[in-house]
Amino acid sequence: MPTRLRHGLVFVKDLQRMACFYEDVFGLARDPVVHPDVGRLSDPAGAGVALHALPAHVRDTIEIASPPRWRRDTATKLTFETDDLDATRSALVAHGGQAEDPWDWNSARYCECVDPEGNLVQLFEPAKGPTPPG
Repeated sequence: MPTRLRHGLVFVKDLQRMACFYEDVFGLARDPVVHPDVGRLSDPAGAGVALHALPAHVRDTIEIASPPRWRRDTATKLTFETDDLDATRSALVAHGGQAEDPWDWNSARYCECVDPEGNLVQLFEPAKGPTPPG
C-alpha cells in the first residue's frame, strides 16, 4: 500500500506565536482549526507542519530563552526548500529565529537554523540548472 508523508509534528510552548512564525516565514497556510491545541499549516502541494501545544504541566516547566537555545539534542529537523535561501534566512531571523552561515554542498546551498523555540530547521536551495543559451 503506497503512503505519503502528510506533515511533521512539532510540540510547541506558544502555539499562536509558532503558527504565525511558520506562516510568515515559509508562506504556509493555516488549515481550519481541528482542535484548540493543534495547528496544521501546509504548502500548496499539501505537505506541512502540525504544531501541537505542550500539555500545561509540561509547558509550565519549560523556559524559552530569547534568543532561543538551539535544541541540537533532538532527533528531528524540519527541512524547507526555497528558491532564495538568503531571503528566507533573513525572514526567519526577522521573525525570531536564528541562523548560522549558509554553506554549499553538492552544488546546492544549505543553512542550519532554529525557530523561536529552538526547534531545528534547515533551509535548502537546490542547485540552479544551466543557463539556457541565448
